[in-house]
Amino acid sequence: MDRPSGTAPASAIARMAAWLVALLWLAALAPAHAQGLPDWQSLHVNDFAGLLAPEDAQALDRALAALRKQTGIEGTVVTLPDRTRHGGTDGLEPFATRLFNHWGVGDAARNDGFMVLVLAQDREARIELGRGYENDADILAQDIMRNTMLPAFRDGRMSQGIREGTLAVIDLIARPVAAGQPLAMPRRSLMDRILPFLFGAAGLAILGAAARQAWRRNRCPQCGRRGLETQVAPLETPLPEGGHMISQDSVTRRCPACGWSETRQRLRPQTVWYGPTGTVLRSEPTPGYRSAARGSSGFGGGSSRGGGASGRW
Repeated sequence: MDRPSGTAPASAIARMAAWLVALLWLAALAPAHAQGLPDWQSLHVNDFAGLLAPEDAQALDRALAALRKQTGIEGTVVTLPDRTRHGGTDGLEPFATRLFNHWGVGDAARNDGFMVLVLAQDREARIELGRGYENDADILAQDIMRNTMLPAFRDGRMSQGIREGTLAVIDLIARPVAAGQPLAMPRRSLMDRILPFLFGAAGLAILGAAARQAWRRNRCPQCGRRGLETQVAPLETPLPEGGHMISQDSVTRRCPACGWSETRQRLRPQTVWYGPTGTVLRSEPTPGYRSAARGSSGFGGGSSRGGGASGRW
């Protein structure tokens, strides 16, 4: 018997229903795999992956609190199951830098904060340093990662590796820098001395290519030519008692071809007060800065440019 016109077969309807159920199921799962960067719960220890023994977590909390009180340097420990669920598909290093800057670890003027990040399921770890540290600190961080943290992780001693690695960063990097002392550098092979220069040259080449590409895309809205010039200058507000404060930047874009220009004001994440001699008096989160993380006022607004050391086991 012929099927009535316009009536879909039962098997086709069943397949469509199955596809619809599958799509709805995937849509329900999507938010769990597309979470943003996590917000901090503690200034010192954020053990989201549950890797630290209670006594080690307490020891690190005390050590990091003492470091901040005595030197002003902010350090934090973060453990996560993995980075993919937090948008970290672009790699360990970019993810660590993004999380560091999202939280604003470190003093905004000195940029001397640090973060010890461990990703349990990814089997990755990172010592992320603020942009105020010199290259020697990167070398020392790599030595701590290679000789203190990774051997413990490979043996399954996660809590011990995190504790000893963090304490080493405090004692060998943070405190000497705070005291103005030179870092005690580890003995290095010839290859260890050459590698930073090789990576530096490769990084400069990549940055140069990215800058040229951005320059080509930077089109003038008036004449249509590319190559807009951007100049950023801090806006200083005088204080009655002398000195000044800075909470905004003046951002000017100008076209060298036709003379078009545009100036806008841009909020900084941190407002910094300076004394009459230019010394930093204090810094606080800028009200209305929309990109600030929830509750991020606990950190000083520091940032990283990607310095530090990584390890995998």
